[in-house]
Amino acid sequence: MRRIIFTLEDLTKIRVKSTAGPIAEAVFALEMLSRPNNVYFSNWIQRVNTQLGSRAHAIRAIIKSTRPVPDLLFTLESSRASEKTTRSSGLSSSEILAAVDGFCRLAVMPNWRRMLRYLEAERDARGRILTTGGVERLLGTLHPQVKWNPPVLEVPDEREGDVRLNGRSLLLAPSLFLVNKSAVLIDADRADGQPILSFASPPDLKAANGLWEMWDEYDRGDQALSALVGRTRAAVLLALADTSSTTGELADRLRVSAAAISQHTGVLRAAGLISTRRNRNMVLHTLNPLGTALLSGDTLDSAHLAAIPQPNRGLDGRRFSAS
Repeated sequence: MRRIIFTLEDLTKIRVKSTAGPIAEAVFALEMLSRPNNVYFSNWIQRVNTQLGSRAHAIRAIIKSTRPVPDLLFTLESSRASEKTTRSSGLSSSEILAAVDGFCRLAVMPNWRRMLRYLEAERDARGRILTTGGVERLLGTLHPQVKWNPPVLEVPDEREGDVRLNGRSLLLAPSLFLVNKSAVLIDADRADGQPILSFASPPDLKAANGLWEMWDEYDRGDQALSALVGRTRAAVLLALADTSSTTGELADRLRVSAAAISQHTGVLRAAGLISTRRNRNMVLHTLNPLGTALLSGDTLDSAHLAAIPQPNRGLDGRRFSAS
């Protein structure tokens, strides 16, 4: 059990976002693959198992040798595989990270825009609870197994101990694939990290089937977006569709360097797809209406289309966010 202890200041800083990101969802999905008897995701599981191909061995080795949640998730937080994980899986650190990125690209990204719309609806529902019932109602209704006993939020966890936010804002994020656990606390033990409480918000059967029924169409749509602006720039746009982010937050989320993020946001800003505001030492990037229209497939005029940069083909494309 983890106990998140709030001060009054901490309670005022709580924010709700739509997702902890595609990599986190991929790790939650790996956990679900280890327990495949889930009627809500049966179509997704069948499709992913068919498409794994040569990746199947590495993915199954990871699932067999470690608990994706929490072991692999916390390993990825530090951007390196632990000695225990590498030894038990027979894979190197780079092979583990590449396998997870490849799995994310194969199993999560083809439907990411549709998943994101589902998660945005979940975020909006929680936002209405916050607006109408206050922060205590919000914390008290995250999940039946997550208990709010003011000023402490009790989260079922294999790890023990108290978490004090010390002025850091807690981000609450629903998860589509987190179905075997009630919630997972991410980055809580990093002094320089912003804690995220990802809580289970699985779909009902009808909503789940709707997420996968147009897999091929959405796969082509994401490929078209990547071909137009480049894979990392497409990933930046998708990340900013969720929430405005700093350069550092984008770098952490997409697992590329801050320098590379600055380069890509500069191109996107010049094309009118995002805007950037500087406040002291912080640079905050926000999706513009043109960027929103590009993601949603709305009609763009020829002048706007001409301003969108061509894809950068010179960067490494092995990881979903690296080109």
